[in-house]
Amino acid sequence: MKVLLVGATGFVGRHLLAALVANGHEVIATSRRHHSRELSEVEWQVLDLDRLADDPKHFVIPQGIDLLINAAGLLSVDRQALQRTQDRGTRALFDLAAERGLRVLHISALGAGEQPDVPFLASKAAADAYLMELGVSAVVLRPSLLVGAGGTSSGWLTRLSPWPLIPLLDLDARLQPLHVDDLSGAVLALLRHWPMGSRVVPLVGPQALTLAQLLDHLRAAQGWAPARYLKTPQWLAAAGAWCGERLGWQGLNRQCLSMARRDNVADPELLAMLCGYRAAPLATHLVDWPNAAQSVQAALRPLMLAVMLLIWFGTAAVCLGPGYDWGLRIMADAGVTGEAARFAVVLGSLCDALLGLGMLLRRWRRRAFQAQLLLMASYTLIITLVLPHYWFDPYAAVAKNLVLMVATLWLLWTEPRR
Repeated sequence: MKVLLVGATGFVGRHLLAALVANGHEVIATSRRHHSRELSEVEWQVLDLDRLADDPKHFVIPQGIDLLINAAGLLSVDRQALQRTQDRGTRALFDLAAERGLRVLHISALGAGEQPDVPFLASKAAADAYLMELGVSAVVLRPSLLVGAGGTSSGWLTRLSPWPLIPLLDLDARLQPLHVDDLSGAVLALLRHWPMGSRVVPLVGPQALTLAQLLDHLRAAQGWAPARYLKTPQWLAAAGAWCGERLGWQGLNRQCLSMARRDNVADPELLAMLCGYRAAPLATHLVDWPNAAQSVQAALRPLMLAVMLLIWFGTAAVCLGPGYDWGLRIMADAGVTGEAARFAVVLGSLCDALLGLGMLLRRWRRRAFQAQLLLMASYTLIITLVLPHYWFDPYAAVAKNLVLMVATLWLLWTEPRR
């Protein structure tokens, strides 16, 4: 079968692409930007749903396509952006498919149509309804929470999983999570057993779990005992969601808060009756993912960044404030006095603050880490040559430079390159 896969570089799209190719389907894949060809069997084309929403001629469906699969989506709380991408842009895509008489498989989300106050689900529901009324042969597949390597939600869960005490927004709401491989399996089953009429079908795991139970599954897969969980006080959750809205956090905002407090479940037999596919219990998929070392790194890295920021900004503030005279005494001990000493203390403090600021800017973070390593190595060498007795400080102030250098090197090596 010749398939046009829209959104092939996303979490769902990447897994679907690999599954379709592995099962012998000819795939034309699309992404917002030009994409490097990782699979020689796949033809890549550029398709931006935002542009398609305003210009239906932005994209032309290639000849010979048998099926359109739309796996594109936008994880956001911006209502206008969601409407443009997941509603208007997606409708325009469906119109192109209708003009060609194509079958359409649309990956939506469980809860679409049931939670109109959640912008993400509301925009999905609008596109779902439009497709069902378009008169084409279509299946709207609504998966529950998908977990697996590379997923945004999965990333948040793995960051939480190492901690023995975990605060959650809710302890009672149930969901039916499934591994992303089960979504690929369900799609392949639908391609083999395409229904006669258009359908909206939930795709859910066989177990209804609370978020705490899901995290315990992830912990068990990594060799850890069940954790203890605390429900975040309502006022604190609301304050965090308010901050998340303004800072653009994907893991904590009012949308997440609303979804976290509601059951989101469905009957797994509906899909089984349609194409014979049932998702497996989640634990059966948790073999290579999550990985304990990667989860610990993901959990500790934000904490390490926060501590390093505190050290660099704190050092700058102390040296310009209560530690200023102490800095002058150290300079005098090294034989530097007067204006030169005052200049050196102020310059060093401003340099520390600048390097701390560089850590806050993602595009400059790697350079900031490299500069920090160079600065700490220089400080350590100068102290060794000029003030060697500082090595015998009972609090090991100089020796702790080595620990900071190793921590900075770890942050540098684990910093994403994109």
